[in-house]
Amino acid sequence: MPILGGLPPRNPGFVGREDLLSRLRECLAAGAVVLLPGDDHPLGGTGRTQLAAEYVYRYAETYDLVWWIPSEQSAGARHALIGLAQELGLPETGDINRTLAEVRDALSRGEPYRNWLIVFEDANRPDEIKAYLPSGAGHVLVTSRNPHWPAEVAQALPVGVFDRPDSVDLLRRRGPELSIADAEQIAERLGDLPMALVLAAAARAMTGWSVKEYLARFEEKHRDDSLANPIGVAWQLAAEALRADSPAAYQLLELGAFLGSAPVSWRLLWGARMLPLSAELGETVRIERRLKAALRLIGRYGLAELDPPGEQLIVHPLARTLLGQGLDSARHVTLLATVRGMLAAADPGDPDDPAVRARYAELTPHLIHSDVLGADREEIRQLVINCVRFLYARGDYDSSRDLAAAARQRWRETLGETDEQTLLASFHLANALRALGRTAEARQLNEQTLRSQRSALGADDETTLATANSVGADLRIRGIFGQARQLDADNLVRYRRLFGEGFPTALRCANNLAADLRLLGDFRGARTVDEQTLRQRQAVLADGHPEILSSRAGLAYDMFGMGDYAGAAEVLASIRPGTVAEDHPFAIWAARVAAMAARRRCRPDALALAETTAELTRRRFGDQHVETLGAIVTLAHAATAAGDLGRALDLLERAVVRYHSLLGEDHPFTLAATAGLAGVVRARGGRVEARRIDQEALHGLRRSVGADHPFTLACANGYATDLFGLGERQEAQQIAADTWQRSHLLRGAEHPDTLACAWNAVLDGGDEEARHQVTAALAKAYGEGHPLLARVAAGVRLETEVDLPPL
Repeated sequence: MPILGGLPPRNPGFVGREDLLSRLRECLAAGAVVLLPGDDHPLGGTGRTQLAAEYVYRYAETYDLVWWIPSEQSAGARHALIGLAQELGLPETGDINRTLAEVRDALSRGEPYRNWLIVFEDANRPDEIKAYLPSGAGHVLVTSRNPHWPAEVAQALPVGVFDRPDSVDLLRRRGPELSIADAEQIAERLGDLPMALVLAAAARAMTGWSVKEYLARFEEKHRDDSLANPIGVAWQLAAEALRADSPAAYQLLELGAFLGSAPVSWRLLWGARMLPLSAELGETVRIERRLKAALRLIGRYGLAELDPPGEQLIVHPLARTLLGQGLDSARHVTLLATVRGMLAAADPGDPDDPAVRARYAELTPHLIHSDVLGADREEIRQLVINCVRFLYARGDYDSSRDLAAAARQRWRETLGETDEQTLLASFHLANALRALGRTAEARQLNEQTLRSQRSALGADDETTLATANSVGADLRIRGIFGQARQLDADNLVRYRRLFGEGFPTALRCANNLAADLRLLGDFRGARTVDEQTLRQRQAVLADGHPEILSSRAGLAYDMFGMGDYAGAAEVLASIRPGTVAEDHPFAIWAARVAAMAARRRCRPDALALAETTAELTRRRFGDQHVETLGAIVTLAHAATAAGDLGRALDLLERAVVRYHSLLGEDHPFTLAATAGLAGVVRARGGRVEARRIDQEALHGLRRSVGADHPFTLACANGYATDLFGLGERQEAQQIAADTWQRSHLLRGAEHPDTLACAWNAVLDGGDEEARHQVTAALAKAYGEGHPLLARVAAGVRLETEVDLPPL
């Protein structure tokens, strides 16, 4: 049996189209196919979707996998493709663009399914869909109203009206009492248009109209030139019949003029029960069984599609247009307000909570047609903000950016630059921009938003503090760690004063402050903050919460930075396995610290741990991401420790180039990775080249983070070794002694890296007692039998490599 995903129900009344189905089968063998309306009916109604669905069901057994992608809106298409990614066994990346690219590439490679069919329904913007179209041995089928699909992307296959025998067959199946002559008469008058024929058959079945009466009513309606299209006339006849049968059901259908083509569940419609409604609609909506009965009635009149359980309604785009055309201005205003209020009432809140994502996925397709951006009520606009955040939390940064940008532009015009929700939209827009790698734009917008919020709302407003936190992240990305610490420290004071120390956002702010301190090399300060944050999170969060894992990983890195490698491993060992997925960002971070501690302790699994972590990080974040580069640097250090200098060189060269591209040549991370590269070059005998690299990196680090930063000390230690190797002993000795003294003041006399600097400083000094004391201290720090002690015994200089924390 093939794997089927997202398929609409099969139409039991499907008739004819045998030639089209055969042609479609032939065309798919040659490449992607797009089903378009015939030239005489550009708005549709010719049955493209029904044809695609029938093809799927008829030939499903010839495929290994069939997946249906609703594509009227890009967010909906992306959501469906994420479901396909899970079916293909692809790891979640957190960035939906990368996941979608992996879906496309896996299908193109035929892994794990070579013979597949992907259907993009109602894909009217070719530029948005092209990036998702796979190649390979499978088939791609598209339905669209846009006649401008490039021929090199997909073959156009127009879907016109029925052949007359098919029209007659459809009408007689739904009205067995019809004679062939009567059926031909109706088909002739309706121009053999599939949608018009379905409406006519449904209306006759529900009303009992004879052929003569139906055609008379049709002619009467047709005299209105605005309803000249047979579909429009047939629609009006069916709609009026529904209204006469059930005013409440018709009013319920009218709401569809302001909803998208995505399924609308009865639960969403039920959300209108507390709103001001007409007496008929109110009585229907407030009782579940009446509401479901009204939905079934709409489906029986052919005015919308109903799923088999009768719980979801789908309004055809053409039907939505016809509904809108039949509304006067007053009715339009009333219905629009009802739909907006209904959507707002269905807002579950807390869009970061994975448990409510399915509900937001149902709401977001309806934001455009209900124009919630133009709502005059704050709670309705808040739905927009929550949907922006939901899309971000789902990893759909493009859709989050687009919705936030549209909201910001609209609200600046209607509410003003300094309105609270305008500024909220700006804040979320900056977050999406940063996630998409547009960090300069994000930084500029965040700074502008923060100034406006402080002026309009005050520095203690909760939304102001959220933006200030975001500005702190921008500063970290830019490598301005000191300013980030100052801002986050001020934020933390405000959060604690306003909300208390245990408030979740205050704890996240404390977490950020600890990150700043780590980046500044203040591991003792970071440890103090992380220990307090961990205790508070354990007190207020459920066991296994990802933020508890984050605090443990941060604390472990603090201890690693303080030289307590066994302590770091002990903190990580307290993490209960399986509390979060292994590719969760916090789990990856903890795994990298474990690999770092294992390397320093010279455990035999250190290289394997680093390899696993680097691969998990790459899959989660992609090749061009700071976290991936940090994992590559850690892997390079593990390869160096294992003696594979060629691999280490390749990894570090790649990391430095990418750091240059992502962060710039003067960023502390770029410079620290460059210093690591110099260490491998030095170990391979390239002393002159290592000296050149180290000298440039050292100047850059002194400018960016100062002479007393761990990054700078590591580079200075390596530079002194370069100079010793080239015979420049006086300068080398001066730098080695200075580095030892600075490390002593920063990290303490017993820190392993201070001892390494001390060893390098006394190695050629002739003071045997000093060498003996440092050797003993190193043995105490690392333990007897550690391989580093063999290097000491051989009189070899020691390296002090740097592992880069998250930004």
